[in-house]
Amino acid sequence: MSRKDTILRAAQRTAKEAREAASRKSKRRENSGIPPHRHCSICWKPITLESIPPVCSNEECEDSWKKKDKSRKRLTIMMYFFPAFAILLLIMNILQQS
Repeated sequence: MSRKDTILRAAQRTAKEAREAASRKSKRRENSGIPPHRHCSICWKPITLESIPPVCSNEECEDSWKKKDKSRKRLTIMMYFFPAFAILLLIMNILQQS
């Protein structure tokens, strides 16, 4: 048996084992009885998949999510504004020198 045949046989065996493992996992998920869901980003309670924003109905979670979202938006704006401002200053400096 050549090295090529040995490698081919090992690859086929590994592929077969991977297919079997994936099949077992999907069967286990079907039989679990837990409906598809996601979790609240703050307290990790189960919520529906359609929930937008991804928080439960708890008021504290909603407030915390709003604060985090506002902070995320502000950070995004700063990440675009400050480099643009630095480039503008650099261009102005180059134009003044010439």
